[in-house]
Amino acid sequence: MNTIALTWPKRVLIGEGVLKQLAEEMKGFSKKGMIITGGDSVKRSGTLNRVLEELSEFDCMVYDQVSREPTTKMADAARKAAREFGAGFVIGLGGGSAMDVAKTTAGLYGLDASTQVCMDQKTFEKKNIPFIGIPTTAGTGSEITLNAVLYSETTMNKQSIAAGWFQAEIALVDSELTISMPAALTAATGMDALTHAIESYTSMASNEVTRAIALEAIEAIGAGLIPACEDGDNRQARLLMAKGSALAALAFSQTGVGIAHAISHPLGAEFHISHGVANAILLPEAIRFNRVVCEEDYVKIAGALGMEDAEVGIRAWLKILPIPKTLKEAGYERGKEASILEKTFLSRSLKKNPREASREDVLTLIEWCEGR
Repeated sequence: MNTIALTWPKRVLIGEGVLKQLAEEMKGFSKKGMIITGGDSVKRSGTLNRVLEELSEFDCMVYDQVSREPTTKMADAARKAAREFGAGFVIGLGGGSAMDVAKTTAGLYGLDASTQVCMDQKTFEKKNIPFIGIPTTAGTGSEITLNAVLYSETTMNKQSIAAGWFQAEIALVDSELTISMPAALTAATGMDALTHAIESYTSMASNEVTRAIALEAIEAIGAGLIPACEDGDNRQARLLMAKGSALAALAFSQTGVGIAHAISHPLGAEFHISHGVANAILLPEAIRFNRVVCEEDYVKIAGALGMEDAEVGIRAWLKILPIPKTLKEAGYERGKEASILEKTFLSRSLKKNPREASREDVLTLIEWCEGR
């Protein structure tokens, strides 16, 4: 057996109600920190107040200026605010956008260089403070991974910035925090998690450990996604989705993903299509493209999902999930194919895909998903 090297957060807690363990888990941390979040959803749901109550012995500043599409400049603003406050730790509270800005803020905390410069250099000094990830969605897995995805105003594309110390000191995945998610967000983030798990399982960099974890994630999502969309108060379904999302992230953070992700990031950058929606639409077509080289993998994946055929079954899911069914419906328009192709082939995800893809293959896959 070849050597298997795995790099994960220091501590991962998954379960219903694990938020109550936050203060205990943070013993020994600085008493002063920043909570980075975005929008009003964590306020309306009461989640932000619950976190603040758990951290009543800490002096916490709330930074809520993160939008749905986080940029390098947004991360710079959060970094500046954290340093001015004198934060000794950073909590990311929310979906992937808040998590990625928080992770960058903590990871680059002590550096003077801009986030874009650090992203371009790819290597930078370790001058970080602890990052704690508390997701309120079940999909991105950003509380697990060592990279942050931000929109670069320089390249006009979504790019990753990563370092080993970007990973969380504590990843706290509490399914109770996802109950307030509306059905459309549940579907989009859930399909994002499923794409993570499936593309990890078929990745050229997968191994025995990651495949076992990815298959467990696929099984959890297969059992939980439709019930969670149909009834947001279904606690068992919410727990299955939280578990599936976190396990998928544990897997793909080691293996990378594949062609669906390679295309979805440029689509998001060009047309502001939600990452989860783009992955959902692309996933069955990615299976159709890849299955000629890894049919046995998709047989196992279908079994974990409780389906006879993964491609056919996921297409059936898309018909009933409350999200756009085609790229055209999601906002895609022809005319930017050259830019999408350029950005797709810059993606490291394409290199992990089990089948090599040409420019023509990518264009054909997009056309399959376009819906014209």
